[in-house]
Amino acid sequence: MPCSAYYLKASRRRECALPTLPRHMRVPIAACALALAVRAAAPLPPLSGKHGGVATEVGQCSTVGVRVMQAGGNAADAIIASGLCVGTIAAYHSGIGGGGFMLVRFPTAHGKHAYEMIDFRETMPAAGNETMYVTNSTTPETLSTIGGLAVGVPGELRGWETLHKRHGRLPWKTLFQPAIHIARHGFPVNVDLESAINQGASFILKDPLWTEVYAPNGTLLKQGDTVYRKRYADTLEEIAAHGADAFYTGRIATNTAEAAYARGGILTVHDLANYSAVIREPVNITYRNSRIFSTVAPSSGAVVLSALKVFEGYRGNYTDADPEINVTTHRLIEATQFAYGQRTQYGDPAFTANVTELEKYYLTDAVVAAVRSKIKDNATFPVPYYDPANYTILDDHGTSHMAVIDQSGMAVSLTSTVNLYWGSRVMTTDGIILNDEMDDFSTPGVVNAFGFLPSPINFIRPGKRPQSSIASSIAEDLATGEVTIATGSAGGSRIITATLQQLHHYIDQGLGAAECTRHARWHDQLGGATLVEVRNDALGIAGFSNGTVAYLKGLGYNVTYEDLSGSTSHVVARAKNGTITAASDPRKAAGRGAAY
Repeated sequence: MPCSAYYLKASRRRECALPTLPRHMRVPIAACALALAVRAAAPLPPLSGKHGGVATEVGQCSTVGVRVMQAGGNAADAIIASGLCVGTIAAYHSGIGGGGFMLVRFPTAHGKHAYEMIDFRETMPAAGNETMYVTNSTTPETLSTIGGLAVGVPGELRGWETLHKRHGRLPWKTLFQPAIHIARHGFPVNVDLESAINQGASFILKDPLWTEVYAPNGTLLKQGDTVYRKRYADTLEEIAAHGADAFYTGRIATNTAEAAYARGGILTVHDLANYSAVIREPVNITYRNSRIFSTVAPSSGAVVLSALKVFEGYRGNYTDADPEINVTTHRLIEATQFAYGQRTQYGDPAFTANVTELEKYYLTDAVVAAVRSKIKDNATFPVPYYDPANYTILDDHGTSHMAVIDQSGMAVSLTSTVNLYWGSRVMTTDGIILNDEMDDFSTPGVVNAFGFLPSPINFIRPGKRPQSSIASSIAEDLATGEVTIATGSAGGSRIITATLQQLHHYIDQGLGAAECTRHARWHDQLGGATLVEVRNDALGIAGFSNGTVAYLKGLGYNVTYEDLSGSTSHVVARAKNGTITAASDPRKAAGRGAAY
């Protein structure tokens, strides 16, 4: 009997059932509540509450996360169910064929909270080599983004598995039910998905597996149409019943390897069987009245923290209406350019010596002061000026962000991705869309899809994890230790600048969660150009003032206007009175936070 027919019954057994349903046919209240969460007619939760909040770029998935917590789950459970939902609906940028990083704040036995990072980044298959894209084509950038050779070993399910084993509360199988229901019974095409479908028209209409889902009648689905992912529902059901091993071994693993191989790939069942997520210690800094934690290499949380630590030497609480905001913006951009210079040395710790020590070194008072001394209030400089070698002597980049805070103060900030829109454009017979994450590696002489120049630190090695711009961050009050904000971003190389601006707006300027996400953004990744967003009334984004832009140009910045920055940054914030607010970025129209 469908769960929609049940009513929730508060009882010691925490069951839901029809009054006449035999006890052996009753189902756990958690599973029933989750099934109810995916019903279109279910009322939307508020954006603020005292118990918990979830922010994703798909409003329905934020609601799923809140329902998980209402059913007795914690932040870990909520992010898993929300993430599986996002990967089902917004499959063009995330899903179980990809990977990412997460930062977890969890309660300890002593009544305090600790932090850990779970690295579930994709890895290069064992047959990979440094020049594989150069030797295979005159256009290596195509082979690293489209087809089987672009596919890395997916890490997402090992990431969910690791989080659930260490911190989950509800049964693994229960957390899959909303995504399974959505995939099997259909979901409406939202405005963001319609845009992605149109971008993928050239291959969606040619490949039967893609056509079956996104053009079932021979024409591309449009906003308001219903998408069915029944193959994917079957796959999720199998993984729900048998655990993550069902993906990494057996039938699904064979189908995944065969799909990549058929499109010129090197991924094997052995690569899948040998994959594991990695637990890492996050990096943290004190900043004003906060302590901020973020992810470490091969991700870019330390880049964000370095920029903020340098900027901490200046007053940062000027409002946008204050004339001092001009020089403040300049100083923050300069600090960020120095941090991007440091990023060139942050490779996979398993393959790059001293990375962990280097990240901490760049955050020491002496190095921070040396960097700050090179910032001039009346000038900006050519790219080589920001090379770390100029101020220190060394001893030796389609993405989805989600954030959750629960009532206990547990928080998860997570970014998952298949890289570019629709990943490698390879779909398996199980309905899994495979990533093209191998483009995040450096290839000699080739600039990647996000504009990063090749770096030897990031050259291909078998089993290696490529550099990533992901910078999921969580801050807490320095005096009380209470969590205040969980944030991060999607958007390739723009993740770094979007995340640090969210932290700046919230901690320095005192903006609320929604105000942070709606603030106009700049982006400068040490590439000789500074991008600024123009006004967008439809999204409620004011845009940068002409005065600030003129000021930056006067200092020598090569400023370029753009409609939207390409980043999508969500915020879950907890006020001093305990109210939790979830705000999704308006740049993704289908996004909506949820709280209770």
